[in-house]
Amino acid sequence: MRKEIAKFLLIAGLVACPVLVSAAEFGIIDAGQIFNKYNETQKTKTMLENKKATLQKELEKRKEEVKALNDKYIELAKDTQKKRDAKKDVSANEKQMTELRSKLAAKEGELQKFFEESQKSLYALEEKEMGALSKNLDAKVDTVIEKIAKNYKLKAVFERRGIYWQDKTACKDITDEVIKALNGGK
Repeated sequence: MRKEIAKFLLIAGLVACPVLVSAAEFGIIDAGQIFNKYNETQKTKTMLENKKATLQKELEKRKEEVKALNDKYIELAKDTQKKRDAKKDVSANEKQMTELRSKLAAKEGELQKFFEESQKSLYALEEKEMGALSKNLDAKVDTVIEKIAKNYKLKAVFERRGIYWQDKTACKDITDEVIKALNGGK
């Protein structure tokens, strides 16, 4: 009886062994984590944030100009009303109000146009920079993954998002090593 149990365990071990060896021959990466932790991604994000901050400062400056012009118009309107109540001549004020309304409308139009154009340019810059970064990263990642996979003698490397479930011990996660290599750490 003891020999039969030993034989059974030996056969079960031999049958399971190729499956275990096969499972350990696969790697896995988290592409999102690689993209987010890549140094060039951080530099690009910082550059885009700086550009956004510069545009935001310019937008705020232009808003203040519009607000100052609007405040001036409101003060003139109040003064005009006081003069009307006092039965005084308001023709000079009305002329100034007409000019201020025209300037205010022009400034508000410029502000709106600046906002729209800055948004478009920011989106275009982001698309251009992140697209170039992504292309550049794709080529580098492929090379780095291949090198690391060969080092571990992996048969294939899969992206984590393409797998619904995995035994955490079945695949070698090489994400951190890929990030380190991309960032010049290896």
